[in-house]
Amino acid sequence: MTRNLLSGSSFSLALFTAHLQIALRNILRHRRRSLLTVAAVAFSVFCLIVFQALIAGLHQKMMESALNLDTGVIQIHAADFNRNQTRLLPLANPGAIAPALATAGITSFAPRLKAQALILAGRHSASVLLSGINPSQEATITLVRQKTSQGTYQLGPDQILISKGLAEALGLTLNDSITLMVQSLFGQTRTGRFTVGGLFATGLESFDQSHVYLSLTAAQTLLEAEDAISEMAISCPPAQAAELAARLQQSLPAATYQVKVWQELVPDLAQLMELNDATFRLLILILFVIVAMGIANTMTTVIFERFREFGTLTALGVTPGGIVSLVMTESLLLGLFAALTGSLAAIGACAYLARYGIDLTHFTSANQYFVAGSVLKAILIPSDLVLANVITLATAAMAGLYPAWKASRLNPVKALSHV
Repeated sequence: MTRNLLSGSSFSLALFTAHLQIALRNILRHRRRSLLTVAAVAFSVFCLIVFQALIAGLHQKMMESALNLDTGVIQIHAADFNRNQTRLLPLANPGAIAPALATAGITSFAPRLKAQALILAGRHSASVLLSGINPSQEATITLVRQKTSQGTYQLGPDQILISKGLAEALGLTLNDSITLMVQSLFGQTRTGRFTVGGLFATGLESFDQSHVYLSLTAAQTLLEAEDAISEMAISCPPAQAAELAARLQQSLPAATYQVKVWQELVPDLAQLMELNDATFRLLILILFVIVAMGIANTMTTVIFERFREFGTLTALGVTPGGIVSLVMTESLLLGLFAALTGSLAAIGACAYLARYGIDLTHFTSANQYFVAGSVLKAILIPSDLVLANVITLATAAMAGLYPAWKASRLNPVKALSHV
């Protein structure tokens, strides 16, 4: 029994080796045609891998910019919070949030107190969103500190941080004084006098013109909201947001606290990324339909050129299954050579693009998704590399099915007499 199994296994290996040798010989026999086919498929593999790496880099850049501008990855608000409301809605029992964050393993978070305000500077005024922040904690969430070019980000009790664009619009410079007018927690109009302690510029005019910052304690005093916060912003890997938010919601009762992830906070970003993925999937489909047609055309041509050879093999007793196996092996070899060539070229290109990137400054100015930087760098994910090769080999296999089936149905007599 064991001897029969070993002999059967040896026969299968010998048959596979023979098919491989014949397929390789036939590929090399028509080198120009084989090279053109491999080059076309390899270019498709190259494009697939590089484009996917650039899309991964684009998505990371978009999330880095949009989420690090102000939003964070997760936010906690009061249960009845509505982003369009103007009244101050502080979180109930903010001291209960820190233990919940610790339980969920979250270490990067920043308390905020936000309210609508009016800046008065001489004859000029501007409506803005006032954020009371703890500068050291806020710096782990947003990139405003990195964008502060003049003055200080570590605000004193009587200092305000505004953008360069807003300062120019109001005719202000560093150390000038402004008046802030707000509606306090109790609905009363309150005013406070502050000195411009720092200037920032994110490059996104719509954001810069509408955001100003005070220290958290100064904002609480101005708004008559001692020890109150209206928002807790959290930073974490975006892929872990849903899991961490679920843990937080288990610790924080939904009747009191509202926990939202970035997809809910910035739905336009999530939809744009989904649109990019859908467009790329369509591109893959079109690309590999063309690849399949190229391989199928090559293999069909091979069949017509080798009628007599296949007829001889059939006459010698090679089964239709053997003919199919022979043609499929040749098709898969073409796909394998192309996948290896395209992958090696793509890995080199991705390594270059990961280091130097593509400068999109002229195309992304004033774009909220490129605030963190305008250089797009490739991110090659191993699973994408594997997927590209699997798709290529599967396409090569499917493209070889029809020519293989046609070769297996040849009539030996007609094939041998074919000229």
